[in-house]
Amino acid sequence: MTIWYDVTDLVSWTLPHLTGIQRVTVGILRGLLELGVDVRLVHYDARRHTLKQFSMAALPPAVLAHLPIGASPQHGRDTQESPSALGSAEKQSAAVRPSQQAPHSRSRAIRKMIFGATPAAEDLRLSFRQFKGATQQLVSSVYRWAGGKPASLALGKSNRLSAHPKTLPLPAEASGKCLAPGDILLCLGATWTLSHVEATSALRQQGIRVIRMIYDLIPTLKPQWVSKNHVQKITSWVRSVLTESEHVLTISEFSKKEIVQYCTECRFPAPALSIVRLGDVIDSTNATGLPSPLPRFVPKRPFFLCVSTLDVRKNQRILYDVWSLLAGLDPAHCPDLLCVGTPHPVVDFIHEMIADRSVNRHIHLLQGIEDWELQWYYKNCLATIYPSKYEGWGLPVAESLAFGRLCLASNATSMPEISCDLPEFFEPHDAAKLLELVRRVVADPDWVKQREKIIRESFKPTAWKQTAEQVLLVIQSAIASVPPAAAKRQEREPSAPCDGKR
Repeated sequence: MTIWYDVTDLVSWTLPHLTGIQRVTVGILRGLLELGVDVRLVHYDARRHTLKQFSMAALPPAVLAHLPIGASPQHGRDTQESPSALGSAEKQSAAVRPSQQAPHSRSRAIRKMIFGATPAAEDLRLSFRQFKGATQQLVSSVYRWAGGKPASLALGKSNRLSAHPKTLPLPAEASGKCLAPGDILLCLGATWTLSHVEATSALRQQGIRVIRMIYDLIPTLKPQWVSKNHVQKITSWVRSVLTESEHVLTISEFSKKEIVQYCTECRFPAPALSIVRLGDVIDSTNATGLPSPLPRFVPKRPFFLCVSTLDVRKNQRILYDVWSLLAGLDPAHCPDLLCVGTPHPVVDFIHEMIADRSVNRHIHLLQGIEDWELQWYYKNCLATIYPSKYEGWGLPVAESLAFGRLCLASNATSMPEISCDLPEFFEPHDAAKLLELVRRVVADPDWVKQREKIIRESFKPTAWKQTAEQVLLVIQSAIASVPPAAAKRQEREPSAPCDGKR
């Protein structure tokens, strides 16, 4: 029996950091490796409509950096210009003599000489970085849409846009392996395509036990927060996963109840469901042994931290309202707010925040933040805020508590499951209550220290190895279950092809 781990949504990852679901899938993979589990990787080949084995060494650097193989320390890198997309772009950096600067640091200095160091120049450099990242993502998406054809062919351009380096052919020793009857296939990532579901379902018909993850039903139950096409695609995927899996994992009691209710409304039996508690420990390994450097953007005023996709559902609108009140009440002592996350396509407030001269010097939208920088923000903020209207879990709340930091959190949906008494909760639409909490954090540091002392004494962080142990228990349960009828047929029939074709 072999455990196969689906890395379809990781093989072409282009961002320098992990977000959301990808952080979870990489975290669980890391946990399995740390437990010594002999896990093999597969990815979906759209051209052949099949799952194929994938070499772990071929994963993108941003993924490998979180795995206990070939990881290189991310600390000590004075790399790029400030990631701030809003407010002043002033930075502080670790003291480094010019002769000690890395080549990319010298390149940055040259760019400053050419373009200048004005806010307008900073905005220009940031816009170029965002355009470059979006272009890379577009090339990757076209490559996948074209069914694995080189991007240069798909775009009709020159060889300058060659095949994506993260989808190179497997080494010879990795080819020819088969998913055999009785094997386990773990699909825990963002694999929303029906063709992927069909391929995994075909494997299940061959006696392979498929275990998948549903994080939440937000696109299905709350379509107002996502695009119409996204709603249709994920809803079809959800129905297929719930009816064509050996076992389904989810991440909170709230999500489990919603899944069971959805199955009842759709009039099909709920599958075997298990809840796994997500890890909340950000890897803080510093192989250099040197003090961690300052992040690329360091606020000059005391600051609050909000780690979240910039999204209507995540409710940053209430933060804008609260900071507008704070700036109006006492502009000289208004704290800063750092919003770390990538903008979602469905937003309606970012332009308003950027253009509002009364608060835009206090609100900073940061993208491309690496884990070592995020740790610094967690350790040095006044407190964290997580105002989301609706979650399947709420990982930044748990991360804040794991760092021993007070979190001002929405009390909606699953968030109280993380800890029912350690955050300071507020209703997601109650700006007055959040304003009161923010002002108390600023005015009463002794109260904050007392709350944080309780957090450090009470909260037990969850390592990703512990999450992986929960997944292994589900696998053991699946192994002990009665094999599907298809598996019994396979005992009498020749093995199906490795690629899972029907």
